[in-house]
Amino acid sequence: MTVTLVTGTSTGIGEATAIHLSRLGHTVYASMRTPDASGGGLRRLAEEERLDLTLIALDVNDPVSVTSAVEGVIERSGQIDVLVNNAGLGMLTSVEEVPVEDAKGVFETNVFGPLRMMQAVLPAMRERRGGTIVNISSVAGRLVSAGHGVYAATKYALEALSEAVAIETRRLGIRVILIEPGFISTPLLDKGGDIEIGDGPYAVHLRRMQGLYRSARGGADPPSVVAEVIAEALDDPNPRFRYLAGEGASPVIDGRARMTDEEWIDMGREMTDEEYFAESARRFPPAQ
Repeated sequence: MTVTLVTGTSTGIGEATAIHLSRLGHTVYASMRTPDASGGGLRRLAEEERLDLTLIALDVNDPVSVTSAVEGVIERSGQIDVLVNNAGLGMLTSVEEVPVEDAKGVFETNVFGPLRMMQAVLPAMRERRGGTIVNISSVAGRLVSAGHGVYAATKYALEALSEAVAIETRRLGIRVILIEPGFISTPLLDKGGDIEIGDGPYAVHLRRMQGLYRSARGGADPPSVVAEVIAEALDDPNPRFRYLAGEGASPVIDGRARMTDEEWIDMGREMTDEEYFAESARRFPPAQ
């Protein structure tokens, strides 16, 4: 019996992961801030399919809530074998225009939330010399576009923390996994496509990024694709640190790797939308 705690399971990747892993036989604790208000669909599915899935309250921004939830799972099931840090926020704005307090809020959830969770589960994992931490990053954790500065900064930070923990716990039998999705059909994608852009000095960049969000809605992979990659990573006979998820992830990473830093930054030069999207299509062709 593998005991798995997943954060941010009210929608999207977290919900799909909780369902998929429980169907594979995991004892899943699906956490969210308000399970009574947000967990009805997941609870009904668990009951209908008789899944070993329990909804629990957990706010990754609240240290007391984190400690209480982790201690509660350990008290009930004896241990936590797998932690999936999924809870996160998106943000589409320029670096100059973002209110600092808003930026802090995204860092609070996307960076300090996973940090709190890792600090909460690691002592018990260290004691029994075993356990796996899965951190949901993004392709934005390896490249940053105009309008994604704050969001990408949180994912870069999460990747750095993940790599450090992986090295620090290597001799202790603990494994750390980074999952890097591309565009996935989640509420975050919908929100990014619907925000008001306005006519500020960086509107051209924000509109282009929003255009990518909107075009991705029709062809983005469903959250279940990420859940499947997580499950495969957990059982990989040749375990790796990083796993891309979704058809759109590899072209982005490969295309950026073919470019120099100067070529990448030059994508922000003065040009028409037609020129921009034509160059993007040339730089980042779909995977064959």
